[in-house]
Amino acid sequence: MSRPKKKPNYNPHQIMQEFMDAIADAFGFYDDRDDDTAPGLNAVAAEFGITSLKTRKLLITAGVYSTSLSRQIAELAAGGYKIEQIMKITGLSRASVHSYLPYTKIPYNLAELSANAERIRLYRERKRKCEEFCSRAGRITAANRMTAKEQETELWELLKFLQGCVFLTAKGLKFTYRIHSGEMCVNRVAKSITQATVFMAYNRAVELTKETGSVNDPEQLGTFGASYLHPVFVRIGVIRKLTDINQPEEENEPISDLDNT
Repeated sequence: MSRPKKKPNYNPHQIMQEFMDAIADAFGFYDDRDDDTAPGLNAVAAEFGITSLKTRKLLITAGVYSTSLSRQIAELAAGGYKIEQIMKITGLSRASVHSYLPYTKIPYNLAELSANAERIRLYRERKRKCEEFCSRAGRITAANRMTAKEQETELWELLKFLQGCVFLTAKGLKFTYRIHSGEMCVNRVAKSITQATVFMAYNRAVELTKETGSVNDPEQLGTFGASYLHPVFVRIGVIRKLTDINQPEEENEPISDLDNT
């Protein structure tokens, strides 16, 4: 008879803190978002596989998210206003109001702790690999700079590693991709993106970034599948873009996961 598997010995407080730290690291400090090239709420939510409402609640709990609306709701809550009253004053749904209030105790169960621990691990590993690629590709001295061919080879290996991640198009559509037979297969389109097309878009992105500092419009890449390649290159750090702050939020977060009790 086999031994029963031991349950992971997770520290809920530590996991919650590390999860908030990872999300805050991906998002950056937000004070009415002066830096419009920073990742938006929806992009960070997609990266961690959670909703934008939960992402904001975690960021507010971590103390790195501040807007006029979040400050207004915090003042109303501190003044003793009930959720229903705040909803009426702000015109927000119950779930949205809850997302602007910090957690007062840790909501967790074993499955959630395990999922968050895995999200933290994946985020750190993906970030490390992306930073290593950008560092090697961006080195100035000829002695240690990758050649164009080496960049393409390492980019393809990095894309293999990132397959299965959730990305967000400029229009807010979530997608994933798989690498198969030398092609990039996006789950939202029937036609795959060839390796040659990916490399063409990458070289164009590098060129535009050197010229202008950012690539805000996917169409600037000038290739098939640009709307999908653009957010992937943003995640890697090859290019910078304007934030997706103005994209609509998700309103389907379970209230039980967002309330403060």
